[in-house]
Amino acid sequence: MTQAAATDTRDSIIAGAFACFRIHGPHKTTIVDIAREADVSRSTIYEYFKDKEAIVEACSVAASERFYRIMAKVVNRGDTLEDKLVRACVFVAQARRVVEPETYFDDQEVNVLLTRNSAVLLSDCSDFVAPYLAAAKLTGEVRKDLDIAAAGEWIARILFSLFNTPSPRIDMHDDAAVADFVRAFVVRGLTDDRTRLPRR
Repeated sequence: MTQAAATDTRDSIIAGAFACFRIHGPHKTTIVDIAREADVSRSTIYEYFKDKEAIVEACSVAASERFYRIMAKVVNRGDTLEDKLVRACVFVAQARRVVEPETYFDDQEVNVLLTRNSAVLLSDCSDFVAPYLAAAKLTGEVRKDLDIAAAGEWIARILFSLFNTPSPRIDMHDDAAVADFVRAFVVRGLTDDRTRLPRR
């Protein structure tokens, strides 16, 4: 079997698993279900994955990669770091709902993505943000001594909060309200124009 054919088979299994998860959920889906949906034998599945947990993990990686591919398209429409981060925050607030003309993610895809270890999810998000912060250092949008790793983690934690936690004050379905909320704070702590607290 060629490398391309092997990749196609693996991708078919992952796609079949996603289809089954949407019908049965990950816990009730069986290897037989996935094999039938992917139109492969059970033995073929075991050539690629040792068990169902390995398939769920592969699906979560695939969902994560898709999430960041789509997010990058949205973020890259911004001109400044502030614009890019505001777009990222609005995007994650949208991620659990239908956005016309495309459904970004369905509940099962999001749920499978969230099966990944939380530290890995946070690290992936920080890694996504880091190049934007590095570019902003070069353009002078943020201070020259900015710790990119720390700032990336801080922004990732904000994104996670917007993704997971409803707001008692902000209509999370109102993109403009989310954008206004984020824009007021998101880049202020990364610049040299910081309010200094008085020494005690």
